Parts: sequence; structure tokens; C-alpha cells
Amino acid sequence: MKILGIVGSCRKLGNTEILVKEALMAAQEQGAEVDIVRWTNYDIFPCEGDAVCMFLDKDCKHKDRDGHDYLLNMMYEFDGVVLGAPCYILEVEAVIKQFIDRLFILSSRPSKMVGKPAAIIVPYATRGWTSYAFLQPTIVLHFLGMHVIDKQLIHIQAMSETAGDPLAREKARRIGKEVADAVRTGDHSYKGDPGICPVCHERNIRIMSDNQTVECGICAIRGRLSIVDGKIRAEFPQEQLKWHRFAPESLYRHSTYEIKPSKDYFIRKWPALKQQRGIYKEFLDIDRGAKEAR
Repeated sequence: MKILGIVGSCRKLGNTEILVKEALMAAQEQGAEVDIVRWTNYDIFPCEGDAVCMFLDKDCKHKDRDGHDYLLNMMYEFDGVVLGAPCYILEVEAVIKQFIDRLFILSSRPSKMVGKPAAIIVPYATRGWTSYAFLQPTIVLHFLGMHVIDKQLIHIQAMSETAGDPLAREKARRIGKEVADAVRTGDHSYKGDPGICPVCHERNIRIMSDNQTVECGICAIRGRLSIVDGKIRAEFPQEQLKWHRFAPESLYRHSTYEIKPSKDYFIRKWPALKQQRGIYKEFLDIDRGAKEAR
């Protein structure tokens, strides 16, 4: 039983690192072999959107130039994950989104994390500034096919304050124990605070244009709102749950019927588009600032 702690924070021995390590200590006490990695120690170049990984079954051009491929393959060696990242301005640190964008590679090289348990820890300082704190961590883990079994927002104000906060540390320890238990028993049921969405347990929902239907912005399942005993309730039909965005069937359908068929279309259109875009090449030099900086 091997559990990996991922730290999505630049700060060394900051609250995120302390909380993830506390979770790993608890997992180790349950018999797990544990390790930790800080994603911000590695370059993760932006996705350039050339789609060679999707359409040509090629490795990303950055494969041997940055750390994304190394970090992804490192995850594949583990049975469970504890992902920690600090919430700054409404969302977690940008390294998580940078990692997500490069996961187009999964179109031709399926994830090896499917069905494994994971949990999320997000320390934050200011109440009311955490609206999308779980958004990117939830996306990356679900996109990899993992089962998120708990999420914890941990309010902590000062740098490294968790070292002296037993309540914060206990929340992290619970996370570590839960992931270890999930790996050992196979029980991946959700242990965290219930959200509105029954799939990802988030509370960020979209109101569709008919002003009647609601959609989970992460999972894309749709349902209806109602008010029962003065409380807002979202109800999602059972058949919607099996077709959420990250379900294997949905990802297969998306790849087979929406992504792959566009390959021939783009190949056919490219010669004309390459010629037509020429006028934009001559209009302003968008790279002049970078050239001057060098």
C-alpha cells in the first residue's frame, strides 16, 4: 500500500506541506508506505494546443524538457493520493491548472490512476475567498479517474501556523487515515461534508438559460432546484449520475465521437487556413516585447 502526498505550493514548510505530511504520518501509522513531492519544484510548461498527442499518438513535445511526464508517471506508482494546495485568490495555486492542461496526453495514453482513492487538503487564510478552492484539485483527480473520498478546507492565518494548531493537524490526519483505509478495504465512499453534486460533492452549480435546469459545472450532470421547508434542494435524476463528465463511458464517447473525428477535418482545412492567417502575421509583432527583453 503506497500513498503519495502532492504539495502544490512554492512555500517550503508552509501550511500545505505541514498538512500533507501530517496526513502521510497518519497513513504511515495505518501501514502505508508514503512519499511526497512538491510540484512547484518542477517546470511544467504550458500546453501549446497542437494536439499531436491526441491526433498523431505522439508524446508531448515537452516530454523530456520539463517535469510533467515525470510527475505523472510518479503518481502511477502509488495506490492513493493526498493532494494539498493553498487557496490564494478564490482558487488554488496555478501549478494545478498547469498540470491539468497537459493531461490531453491521456487521449492516447490512458490514465493508470483509474479507480484509486484520493483526498484534497486546501489551507486558506481569508474566509469568503474560497469559492473555487476545490475546483482545480477536483478536476485533476477526476480527470485521472480517481475517486475523491474527502476534501478539507482548513482555515489557517499565519505562515506555518498549522505546526501549532492541533485542530488543523487532526483534520489532515483524518484525511491520511481515510485514504489508507480506502486503499486497504476498497471502500471509496465519500467521507467529507456533503455537497450539492452527488458525484463531485461541489456546491458550484450553473443555472441554465431556461432558468429551471441546473448543472454541475464540473461533472456536467443536470437536475432541478426546489425549495423544501425553506431550504434549497438540487435533485439529479439517477440516470444522469452514470453519464457525468469523467465517467469512463463519457470520456470514451467524448474522445471517439467528438475529438478523434475532428482530425480529418483539421487536416483537410489546414492548407487553406495556413494561407488565410497570413494577414495576421503581418499585423503587429506580438513577440516584439519578448525579443526586446532578450
